[in-house]
Amino acid sequence: MSEAKRELLDVLIIGAGPAGLSIAIEAKRAGLSYVILEKGAVANSILRYPTEMKFFSTPPLLEIGQVPFITPSEHPSRIEGLTYYREVADHFDLNISLSDEVTDLKQELGDF
Repeated sequence: MSEAKRELLDVLIIGAGPAGLSIAIEAKRAGLSYVILEKGAVANSILRYPTEMKFFSTPPLLEIGQVPFITPSEHPSRIEGLTYYREVADHFDLNISLSDEVTDLKQELGDF
């Protein structure tokens, strides 16, 4: 991402996992300019989980953006998690830049 574009943002979010998506949703609700930089896919960390993995947490604890995580399982599967987080990103039309790997951060005059 070019330096000129970065200066125009209120929030720069690294990673489009559940935490990054949640931050983006709140930034959008607050009217802040933001972008999520993601080196892989939306919910890339979950994509790399074992295929048959189940979350230890229950759906209400995995919810973001006040969007219900509806599943028949007490503990959602990897594919249910991937589907949920990707649908939430689509629902909020989040500003996500894929294939954009962050390799370095530099602090300048008290700011990043």
